[in-house]
Amino acid sequence: MIGRKAGFDVLVRCLRGEPVAQADWMQVFERANADLLGPALWSALCASGAASSLPEDARDYLATLHRLNAARNQALKAQVLEFVGALNDRGIVPILLKGGLALFDGPYADPAARMMRDLDVMVPARERHDAIAVLKRLGYCLTRCYGASHHAFGDFARADDPGSVDLHTELVDPFYVLPACEVWDRAEPRDAGGVRFLAPSATDRLLHNLLHAQVHCLGHFYRGELALQQVHEFVALARFFGAAIDWTFVEQRMRVHRLTTVLHAYLLAAHRWLGLEWPLPEAPCIAARWHCLRCELQRAARTLQWIGVLWGNMSGPFAWHRMRAMHGDRGGPLGWRCRHLVQYLRKKGLAAGVGRISRFQ
Repeated sequence: MIGRKAGFDVLVRCLRGEPVAQADWMQVFERANADLLGPALWSALCASGAASSLPEDARDYLATLHRLNAARNQALKAQVLEFVGALNDRGIVPILLKGGLALFDGPYADPAARMMRDLDVMVPARERHDAIAVLKRLGYCLTRCYGASHHAFGDFARADDPGSVDLHTELVDPFYVLPACEVWDRAEPRDAGGVRFLAPSATDRLLHNLLHAQVHCLGHFYRGELALQQVHEFVALARFFGAAIDWTFVEQRMRVHRLTTVLHAYLLAAHRWLGLEWPLPEAPCIAARWHCLRCELQRAARTLQWIGVLWGNMSGPFAWHRMRAMHGDRGGPLGWRCRHLVQYLRKKGLAAGVGRISRFQ
């Protein structure tokens, strides 16, 4: 437990650019690799001038990881250009999201700092079938299908490619918080490598990061989980775009859906871990402070983490914003939740409910 916390603390200090006299670098690397931050760690150490003070084997390991990720990102970039070019030929101009967009449009000064698992591309729902046809013509196969009603249709992969394509029609599972139609209206055109795509506005990119990290899918907020990689990118976006981010819009949108504590807790982690200046006029709420303490305790103790995940799996699906979106004004929170539970059990059965509660990944 002490080793895990020490590794995390040193990693955070390095990412902040602070000097580290001594460290168990194996623990630091283990933590960095778990959070896909190895290349970002090397980039931060080089920027602060601390890379030269590392033991030779540690320095060689990080430099190699950074170099390999740079090559992988170049291959991913070529993938994006090929796919987007083929979409353009079909008359489709997509929106690039998350890591795929970071390959072309910030927020990282070092293009090799960002590790990514896949490429997120969003097309209008009416053009989804055309986009799928383009993927199939390029040799991609559907490896995971989420279904037509899901925010993303599925993952498409091709032999020998470094990443799959995650084809979206909405940005996140709770699409009503940040609807794709709004993002399309505010998106900005980009040209790169002879292809055309759109980039979400600075505010939408930041809000997407927050929602994806804390509210989307499993609901990491409800499980008491704060992913350092996501917070690191959130801080990078906030600093890269600066005054272009409309924090008033972010705060109001989260408050309307009763997600203020989610916002405050995420900002508090960004402030404490990576030194992001607090951007809101009001101080963090008490509930956010308690939530950050919960996350710290769960990160330090596996038993508490297990309990927190189980609690989150039970409470997340019944969150106010989800129930309000599903059931409207009829019945109020208690009525919504009772109705939802009965409908779920009738449709899925008790075994499915138990499986969902016990899900860790």
